[in-house]
Amino acid sequence: MTPAKDPWMLAQLCEIPGVRFCLVITSDGLVETHTDGIDKDRADSIAAVSSALVASAVAAEDFAGFTGPFQQNFSQWADGFLFVRRAGDRTCLAVATAADINPGLIAHAMAERIKQVGESTLSTPARA
Repeated sequence: MTPAKDPWMLAQLCEIPGVRFCLVITSDGLVETHTDGIDKDRADSIAAVSSALVASAVAAEDFAGFTGPFQQNFSQWADGFLFVRRAGDRTCLAVATAADINPGLIAHAMAERIKQVGESTLSTPARA
């Protein structure tokens, strides 16, 4: 991932009313970058949880009869959402929001930012 491209992508998402913070994470739960709305320790925790959500969704593919690759997962609480979207090979974008947002707007904005940067740019190389 190109560090120069990360800040504007995440900054644009954080301009959407109700977005609390954003992270780019590896699929194995490491933080690539995050916005100022979350500290390093919390970012590490959210990355690990987001990775587990993705792993659970991927594991459910066969049982649910899905054949395409994982795209997005979101969880909802009384006071907000956590969206996790595939952003490239072995990379995801996670966005936490307040409850009074439009989930479709957030999902669309995430997809658009990933498209602008490019999945190949956001992809994480395989670990040796």
